[in-house]
Amino acid sequence: MQIDDLLKLDIKLLVSFEIILEECSVSRAAERLGVTQPALSKSLQRLRDLFKDPLFTRQAYGLSPTSRAYELHEQITPILGSMSNLLQPSHFDQSTLKRRFSIKADEELLLTFIEPLLALLHYQAPNIRLTSSSWSDNGYDDLINGVDLGIVNAESTPNNIRSKMVGSMDACVILSEAHPLYFQDEVTLKELLAHKTVVFNIRNFQSATTSVTIEKLEQLGYVIEPKIETDSIAVTIEAVKRGMALIGSAQLGELFSNISSCRENYTSIKVLPLPADAVAADPYNGRHPVQICWHERYDKDPAHRWFREQIINFMQSSPWVYEN
Repeated sequence: MQIDDLLKLDIKLLVSFEIILEECSVSRAAERLGVTQPALSKSLQRLRDLFKDPLFTRQAYGLSPTSRAYELHEQITPILGSMSNLLQPSHFDQSTLKRRFSIKADEELLLTFIEPLLALLHYQAPNIRLTSSSWSDNGYDDLINGVDLGIVNAESTPNNIRSKMVGSMDACVILSEAHPLYFQDEVTLKELLAHKTVVFNIRNFQSATTSVTIEKLEQLGYVIEPKIETDSIAVTIEAVKRGMALIGSAQLGELFSNISSCRENYTSIKVLPLPADAVAADPYNGRHPVQICWHERYDKDPAHRWFREQIINFMQSSPWVYEN
């Protein structure tokens, strides 16, 4: 590529050349272009100097293109057509889209939309590939480094990260019949913390709303010291089964209840509302915000915008997500 030569090519000159060739008249071409005839004559002279050819000769009926002008016309027409296409919005069709999308989200958030998303990928966008992993303290850096979407319990994001508030989710207490408080209809925070607990993804990153809540509770003297901390749903299920209490989303509570009801000889599960004193102490009143976020480079990407809008719609149609 000869950069110096390319810099001499002014797109306005190429457009002027095409219009002069079509009209075979400088005056008519100037009228079409909305410029004065002297200005277009100067452009024509620049074209002659650039291509080292007269390009047009005067005839009784107007201008007659030279053979070099016709050669240039064959080359310039597709170039201008391609440049014009740059200004057109790219066509998007999810049925033919071939792309890998990556998501970072905690499993209990993933559960709110994974079923309809998988159906969409199977029937409407079969060539899309999906990868998912848990959100962490490095989540925003991962978005900068190429991860498509993050789904988090957070109120704000860094400046170079775009986000949309999806809604909020209720928290609940999940107990099995092996827990000492199982037969109570409601519990206090003090009672709950007096027994063993399991924590599922609750300390996943410092700016999470759950981390804000833990800090607030500790200031009030309620220190959560779980017996088990895990990001594994299987480990969490076994811990609850063996008598540990779990504070999680209402969606997670339903999942545990469904597992209990469909498995033979499985420990019964009870889902209770958060203790009233815990709700009063929680900065979010027991209903934590959920955001979907992405790096700003993807903001205008048609395929990315379609994909994230699908997830937002799936989450907002979930019975566990409430509009703020």
